[in-house]
Amino acid sequence: MDLLDRLSHEDKQLLRQTWTVIEKNINDTACCIFEMIISQSPDTKQLFPFMKVTPVGDAKHSREMEFHALRVMQVLESVVKALDNPSSLDPLCDNLGRVHGRLAESRGFKTHYWSVFMECTLFHIRRILSADHRFNTVLVLDRSVLVWRTVIRILIKRMKVGFTTDLRNRRANREIEGTALSSDSSPVSNLISDISHTLTIADLNGHEKGDNTRPRSESSLFRQLRDFTRRTLNSHHNNNTHHHN
Repeated sequence: MDLLDRLSHEDKQLLRQTWTVIEKNINDTACCIFEMIISQSPDTKQLFPFMKVTPVGDAKHSREMEFHALRVMQVLESVVKALDNPSSLDPLCDNLGRVHGRLAESRGFKTHYWSVFMECTLFHIRRILSADHRFNTVLVLDRSVLVWRTVIRILIKRMKVGFTTDLRNRRANREIEGTALSSDSSPVSNLISDISHTLTIADLNGHEKGDNTRPRSESSLFRQLRDFTRRTLNSHHNNNTHHHN
């Protein structure tokens, strides 16, 4: 979140001032944003299968919706409080990225949902600020919304880092598990796993190093491979004989 350092002192002050207006009725604002997200992108409902979604404009919100909507607003509040120390937000953003990585795997989260979130949030920020005499002039209102857009974009960009890392780790883990499963199911791997790993070069050659007079004895490694091949061929031969009879 170091990009927040690029905000001017005036922009940071504007964020703090506008937040005092936004947080006055934060519960209702949070639910309005949440309802609008689902209205604009209905497939986001699959992210919350356990939650009852109230119709847009319904004054009574479900407790589940209010709870999750407030969590989103708490993230924005954390950003405002950390404007002078943006690096402190990195753990939060990493965690949010990982959470959405899990949602991508389990419930079909898509990164364009973040864009929907941004536009719906900005819509309601403009609605709220336009009702306050300190921000209802076109110039100040547009400037306020523009600064909030910048902040939310930075937030999304930072969350995508954790999101991408989480998906990459999940793919790597699946590949490792797939390789292990493939190895475990191989009859050759089962055979090799039974072979002693303490064999020396001399054992494999059938004589001690430097002893050229001792006849080579068949090592256990090649004996097991030979026996395995012999059993396979005999089984195949017996099956063919039985078939001809």
